[in-house]
Amino acid sequence: MAYFMSLEPVTGVNILNNILKVFKMEISPTAPGVSFISKFLLVRELNMYFKRIRKEDSEISFDMLENFTEE
Repeated sequence: MAYFMSLEPVTGVNILNNILKVFKMEISPTAPGVSFISKFLLVRELNMYFKRIRKEDSEISFDMLENFTEE
């Protein structure tokens, strides 16, 4: 869904893997504990994005209302 909304999902696993490359280790994003946290972060990110879109949409619609007269 994040890709559909043109978002690059951020889960933090990529950042951790970049740090762990020094020690020649890697965390799989599909590991049981990691996938749960990743899904949680993705859902949170999408909810924040939808909330921002709704807020911008309501601001735009209220700006248009101010242009109308009471007549």
